[in-house]
Amino acid sequence: MATPFPNHPQLRGNYAPINFEAQIQDLVVEGSIPEDLSGSLYRNGPNPKYAPTGPYHWFGGDGMVHAFHFNEGRVDYLNRWIQTPKHLAELAEGRSVTRARQPDPETGKLVADNENGLANTHILWHGDQLLALDEGSKPFELTPMTLESKGYTQTGRQLSGAMTAHPKIDPQTGELHGFGYMTGYAGSPTMTYHVLDKTGALIRSDEFAAPYPAMVHDFVITQDYVLFPIFPLTFDLARAAKIGSPYAFDAAQSTQIGVLKRGAPVADIRWIEGPLCFVFHYLNAWNDRDQITVDTIEFAVAPNFPLADGTLPSYADAQGKLVRWHINLKNGVVRQEPVLDVPSEFPRMDERHAGNRHRHGYIAAASTRQRGDKGLFHEIIHIDLDSGSTRTWDAGVGNGVSEPVFVPACGGAAEGVGWLLATVYKHDAKSSDLVVLNAEAVNDGPVATIRLDHRIPFGFHGSWRPN
Repeated sequence: MATPFPNHPQLRGNYAPINFEAQIQDLVVEGSIPEDLSGSLYRNGPNPKYAPTGPYHWFGGDGMVHAFHFNEGRVDYLNRWIQTPKHLAELAEGRSVTRARQPDPETGKLVADNENGLANTHILWHGDQLLALDEGSKPFELTPMTLESKGYTQTGRQLSGAMTAHPKIDPQTGELHGFGYMTGYAGSPTMTYHVLDKTGALIRSDEFAAPYPAMVHDFVITQDYVLFPIFPLTFDLARAAKIGSPYAFDAAQSTQIGVLKRGAPVADIRWIEGPLCFVFHYLNAWNDRDQITVDTIEFAVAPNFPLADGTLPSYADAQGKLVRWHINLKNGVVRQEPVLDVPSEFPRMDERHAGNRHRHGYIAAASTRQRGDKGLFHEIIHIDLDSGSTRTWDAGVGNGVSEPVFVPACGGAAEGVGWLLATVYKHDAKSSDLVVLNAEAVNDGPVATIRLDHRIPFGFHGSWRPN
């Protein structure tokens, strides 16, 4: 028999899971769906089926995918739990039997390494596969229309270990670049660099040593380089006994940025000292010969994790801001340039320009948020990085917007000409909408609002697959 969920801050409000799967045809639409919007939006996030057996972290919930299928002005919806081996084991027991990559404290059961995944962080289309991703395991394949779980199929079988939830797809070659960290065992400084061709075939998988073991959530590629920034969110099992977490932000360590020429052996990685800070997500990066530019959301320390002494970060330090790094490969100097002084996260771009110079960026933000406000972010901001100008749509303080996903108006459209798709949690109604915004006129508000009668819990990332 299932037990109640504990009164935990990351299991309350819109962090709380929903307990059903649904399929709804022809959702109510206010406004007009753009004629060129034909395809599917997928969103992924944590949604535990059963109450946790021990300490819980938002990052540790079972993956649930929400899909919106657009066709000729009509939108259909469905959501499904991802049937990972961990999830299936818990369904068989009727309770939570494993925590994320940790044994059950009562039974000691642990699903096999690389299959004890959550598949709860991101979802994207590559090599004719819809892949649910989390950085602790291999990519997990789903069917694109029904979200049926297919398992660790082509891509997953080829990899020797886990892969990041933030691989980068080169828009020119179709190659997918990814990495895994702590390869082999928890606490290892070893990382693995993966490259798959446009069909999803593995063409490169090379191990290298990072300066120290750390959580490495994201990375960037440019036309000529791959960058592996390592921040001091370090891993130490002995620390867990003292402060309750093996992960902590240790300011005694320095940030190190691994720079590798694309196509070169990993032995050629050059380590450059970067700013002492933390980054979950990058907007984009590009290079002009020996100058690399990186646009990123930078935190003073790692939010959601303790400091090395076990204390929690201050509210101010846990706010991310959009910053541009200028990396000079000649002298190894990294210069930070503040871009937008607004608490923000989940940066996205027109991914047809990934790894190349871009002009437009889109972020979830909260310019008026105060401590204790409900909702993660209540604004979507479009920033023109050439002029510095911004346009903002505000969903209202207390409501929560998701990461905005950019969809080009057509394949040949200029950069930034298209639509932004984002879910919006309405606190008072306890339900969610999907909004369609004109990416060039975000401040005009939604051109279409797709209504749901239930809420979509706060999640992480999503992507668009055109028909």
